Amino acid sequence: MDSNSNTLALIQKVDHRGPSSTATTGRPLTPECTDDVHRILERMPDRQILDCLVQYFRTEVNWMDYLVHIPSFYPQYQAWFALEQITTVAEVDFAILLLRLCSYTLQFLPSPFYTLDRIRGVLLADIRACCDETGDSLESISTQADSRGSLVRVQSLAFYALQCQIEGKTREFWEALSRAIRVAQDVGIHCNTVSDRRGMDRAEREMKRRTYCNLFIWDSLLSRQLDRVPFIPGRMEDGNWPDFHLLKPPHQQEVEGGIPGGMEPNIAEAPDPFTERFLQAKLADFWRGAGVVQGADYDMSLREDLYELFSREYVNHLPPVFALSNPDERWDDRFPKLRLQRKLLHMAIYDSILWNFRPLLLRTPSPLPAYKSVMLSCQKRKLAATALCALEAVAKLHTLLHGCHTRLTSIVVTTFESAVVLVYLATDQAFPDEWPGQHLNTPDTLKVDPLQEGIGKVSLALTLQAIQGALKRLKMLAEVSSMADVAATTLIHLVNKALDLATELDVPEEIHPPISNRTARPMVLGATRPRGSSTHAMSTTQMASTSLSLAVTGPGGGNISPWLSETMPDLRSVDDFMSGMNEAIQATSGPGDIAGSWPSFDPSQIYGQGVFGILEES
Repeated sequence: MDSNSNTLALIQKVDHRGPSSTATTGRPLTPECTDDVHRILERMPDRQILDCLVQYFRTEVNWMDYLVHIPSFYPQYQAWFALEQITTVAEVDFAILLLRLCSYTLQFLPSPFYTLDRIRGVLLADIRACCDETGDSLESISTQADSRGSLVRVQSLAFYALQCQIEGKTREFWEALSRAIRVAQDVGIHCNTVSDRRGMDRAEREMKRRTYCNLFIWDSLLSRQLDRVPFIPGRMEDGNWPDFHLLKPPHQQEVEGGIPGGMEPNIAEAPDPFTERFLQAKLADFWRGAGVVQGADYDMSLREDLYELFSREYVNHLPPVFALSNPDERWDDRFPKLRLQRKLLHMAIYDSILWNFRPLLLRTPSPLPAYKSVMLSCQKRKLAATALCALEAVAKLHTLLHGCHTRLTSIVVTTFESAVVLVYLATDQAFPDEWPGQHLNTPDTLKVDPLQEGIGKVSLALTLQAIQGALKRLKMLAEVSSMADVAATTLIHLVNKALDLATELDVPEEIHPPISNRTARPMVLGATRPRGSSTHAMSTTQMASTSLSLAVTGPGGGNISPWLSETMPDLRSVDDFMSGMNEAIQATSGPGDIAGSWPSFDPSQIYGQGVFGILEES
């Protein structure tokens, strides 16, 4: 492994040898491996099919992570097909990258932009299976020929990890991510020496930084979700941060056409496409440095201080284009994916705030001083406001995606985890407490606290409405996503447990009508109990046993997610539950067009009207 500090680095300096360039130049294959590779490549999908998938990836998928640099990738793609024979490990690795990229892209098809279930007469499922099988076979040969790897191998492993994530295979995602990080360390992506390697072009040097940036983001997010130690220790080093000047997008290199009225005269000031990922890495880096010890008791003062520090040092320093409130949208029409990236970042921000305050729901109840009771109540409201903001960001992102079926993992995970928090809060008999006037800040302080405006609007009716909306979205996405299917089932199971507990409590029937059968109206969660009642809200132990253990196997999905229960009984249907939720919400907010019936799955209803595909059958 390349280094600038270990014994090997000293030997190389004394022996006047530079770092190995094997990964760059490509190790040759043996004749036997060459024959095996040639035989395997004959099973690859047709070139025209791959062209369609690469084009779709460029326009509709790459914006999510920017894991490859298209201006650099496409010439390599053309050159690879021009080869007469595959003779090096590097060429095999590129084939694997291409196949993993195409298989990942197929997870987002059909879509509003390509509504068919096949390309050039071949079913999408068959193309994906072909890509996976061919990629697996080639990977075995490549790893045996060169165990060290390269940047391309890291990227292909990252695409495979993302595919596992989107299929709900959390254990496989975790393992594939660890492999990608190990290979990245083997080739020195994490070291500053990589930036100084002789003969490395600017594009590759910068892509190594950006790839490491993505690995850092995913590692931080997954370790938080699983409550595990991250594979990448500590925080981002200064030498690992992307340098936008090395890979300037075309709009910053030269101005094409006139600038619409009202926009900045210098289009070079528009944000770099990788800015969202850069800000996601900054977000992960902030919480890495927060100093929160895993498994430690909930310290509400520490969490409050962290939230205030986060608001000052991160939220308030976001670029105007990505601001949480009143963002600069002047570039949205020219760069349509910018508005999607903005919502992805906002969802990640709210998810991190949920992570900061969520442990308060699992704390052991104990007597508190008056000031701490007030602080705890305020933090519960902040938790509810954060969950509501997260669900609102999800709804806006889903709308921007034409409200169609999608397997985008962040939509499913944020919807589910936010809804779980709201269900838990709704079972709290004291939620929501009256919001003291002295806690309402003046408008000029809203910039300091991004949740201040929403905290005062938290209500039981709004909470129930948000839970209902989350269930509707998960139900829709469950038609194409096994993760969403299990999430919807688990969320209903959680609410049913809360309702079943409520029916056992001694509450007047006019406040909580009993549920005698599946079609009866569900009880209004969290309604105020009569003074002097001896009943209690659901305990943290009961709640944890129902849904917060979070690990499941879903139909056809393998290990779906660490936050879903592994043994789920048969539950009432989503439709039965949704009809009851309508009545529950109206009982707290009065009549209104809060929600109607959700349409059943029908291919004609998946896609927005007037949307034309960018790929055509030929």
